[in-house]
Amino acid sequence: MFIKSQNAYWSFYITIFLSILLILFSSSLISDPVHIYGIHSWGWGANGIFNGKDGWTVEVINTDYWPYDLTTTDAQNILNEHFTLIIRINKFFGQTIPANPADFDAFATACANKVNQFKDYCNIWIIGNEMNADFEGGIYVYNYRDCYKKCRTAIKNVQPEAIVLTAAVAPWNSTRTGVGPYPSNRQWLNYMYQLVNDLNDECDGYAIHAYGGRGGDTDPRNDDETGFGVYKKWMEIITGNAYAKNKPVFLTEMNHAADGQGSTPGYPKYPYPAGYINKLFEEINNWNKANTTKIHCAAWFSYANGGFPGYNISTNPPMSDDFKYTTQNTDYRYIEASISDKLWEVYK
Repeated sequence: MFIKSQNAYWSFYITIFLSILLILFSSSLISDPVHIYGIHSWGWGANGIFNGKDGWTVEVINTDYWPYDLTTTDAQNILNEHFTLIIRINKFFGQTIPANPADFDAFATACANKVNQFKDYCNIWIIGNEMNADFEGGIYVYNYRDCYKKCRTAIKNVQPEAIVLTAAVAPWNSTRTGVGPYPSNRQWLNYMYQLVNDLNDECDGYAIHAYGGRGGDTDPRNDDETGFGVYKKWMEIITGNAYAKNKPVFLTEMNHAADGQGSTPGYPKYPYPAGYINKLFEEINNWNKANTTKIHCAAWFSYANGGFPGYNISTNPPMSDDFKYTTQNTDYRYIEASISDKLWEVYK
């Protein structure tokens, strides 16, 4: 009886001590570091695969009318599930920013209006998507640069704390090129190189895309630049610029479908290989441990996207199981856990 009472006594005071330390440290240090786990295209119940860890979701709105765009109600539901929201703003699918530079001012104003609508839910914005590719308008790099700068200025006028990211460049697409040090058949790398170096410090961060699974390959960790390893080329460009290397990077689309869709629209050419999601997150975590320029988010495309049902975690049990396993058994963060985080784990 005495031993049990003594244990209870010490347990009580240790709990009080840890609680006081937690309060003290959480007021002075980062108390809730963000994990890298993310999804694209949120759906109800998405937080169920995160095992209580914080997460990212990437969503899309258009300045042209689209009846299925994200709503403020959707945004609130996403926040209620404890996600950090990243919103990509397009003109519209297939023409990600205006083709005519004369329309850039109006587009910047339209982007600012969208930000004003969603500013209570989000402060991270992407301007456009894979703009170098013909299927998103084939925008020349200097035109995208000028459009981005106008949008960034307009957005910060309505939300000064906004983080405005450049759009992800489409990997392996040769529609448009740029001036850079890469071979002439690496148009996408030269496009990214010119964009990063033209903008220098007039940029808040970068969205990037990377996909693996070439020929049904099951391990993205050993991919070269023709597969998931293209992310290292994007990072090579970013870290090679004195301004860019100090800015955040967000991997807003990744999956096993580098070879695209198969014979059925909306379904990848090769089936999902078990364990693939685990390996993707491991690879990005390894990058973050070894490098000072961090990838803050790694988002699987997708969770519940109506146009790509074969890519969705929500309807693919092996994908869902792998994502759950990863969030349950790893603690991948883009910054170190603070003392208050560690105390919280002890307290729990």
